[in-house]
Amino acid sequence: MILIEEIKSEYDIEMALIILCIRCHFKTSNVNEIRQYIQSNPIDWAKFSSYSVYHKVQPIVYQTILICAEKSADLDLIKNKLQQNTLRNWQLAQETERVVQLFQKANIEAIPYKGTAYSQQFYGNLVSRVTSDIDLLIDWENLRPCIDLLKNEGYIPENEMELLYGWDKLKKEENEYNMDLYQNGQRRFHVELHWSIGNTEIDYSDQATLLLSSQAEKQSLIRDKLVSLTDESHFLAVLFHHAGKDVFSFLRNLIDLAQAAPKLKENQWATIQTDIEKVGLLHSYEMASYLIEQIIGVEIPKLTKVNNSTKTYTSFLQTLLSPDKWQNKMSQIGRIYHFMKMRILLLDTKSRSLNLVFRHVNMLIKPSIKDYLFLPLTKRYHFIYLVIKPVRMIKETLSND
Repeated sequence: MILIEEIKSEYDIEMALIILCIRCHFKTSNVNEIRQYIQSNPIDWAKFSSYSVYHKVQPIVYQTILICAEKSADLDLIKNKLQQNTLRNWQLAQETERVVQLFQKANIEAIPYKGTAYSQQFYGNLVSRVTSDIDLLIDWENLRPCIDLLKNEGYIPENEMELLYGWDKLKKEENEYNMDLYQNGQRRFHVELHWSIGNTEIDYSDQATLLLSSQAEKQSLIRDKLVSLTDESHFLAVLFHHAGKDVFSFLRNLIDLAQAAPKLKENQWATIQTDIEKVGLLHSYEMASYLIEQIIGVEIPKLTKVNNSTKTYTSFLQTLLSPDKWQNKMSQIGRIYHFMKMRILLLDTKSRSLNLVFRHVNMLIKPSIKDYLFLPLTKRYHFIYLVIKPVRMIKETLSND
């Protein structure tokens, strides 16, 4: 486990305090250490808050600060933010139940994953985790009926991706379809309908999805029991998702995995190792394990050893903890390059890495839904997007700069 003083000197005071608060949640530090740290260091509470929001860890760190900070921080503001998070998670859980039951009445099974379902399953409450979306696993064949049902409830598609791809290509090109419910001009709920998990750029989504299983015993969110993923499947789904989509760029990713690990039994870990090997993400698990141990101080079970280099470990650690390296400061082209490089390091085979390079290059060339929204064209004129896309990307890069 990295010493707090090392994090403070290499990154900054506020990042070290956030790590201390997370460790307190996992009992690898204590409130006395945090009190002493706050008294000994000039905390920039605005920066501390912005870091917490970026890493999606407000509930855990704010709960700790309320105990430790005494009058050093704006405790009323922190209490208010915690109450807002609790209310929001409650609303999301209610809407999740309502949407799942809506689908059930049409004989469509939808399984909640991540979000409030993960919070209830592994944290045991709706308070300790930031949640913003409603993620549901569905069969591809049920996508259009689900869209129609949600439209009848006032939801509208975030992007009508079928207008660009057509329904025949949508399944291959994407792995989710997003819909939003607005009230008074504000987005109230965001539902993501997933027919596969992981990330289409890494090209393991379908394979990974087939490894997941639901269980006969349903789990409760608020009032009603819903079909859920098994503990090991939900752990795997989150691991696959974070490895593919955001390459462990947020502290919440690691907290989620560290929170779930103690609940899993020895026979479940054997299944997890087999499934991770099938997908080819042992390097991803090894990286997650290393980051969890170094940052949080929690050891999760060791699987088959793979050789990530010291330089690779350092790169992921710096990307995670250094504000200067956070990807939201990059241009779109820079972000694509960053994710390609990091994703390659998380894959087990050279063939899959090479395939990933081709897929990312293809991302730079082929039209996306952004291009369609920039200038909607009928299919016969889609070749024009080969010109529109680079112009749009350059424009976005200049805007970011």
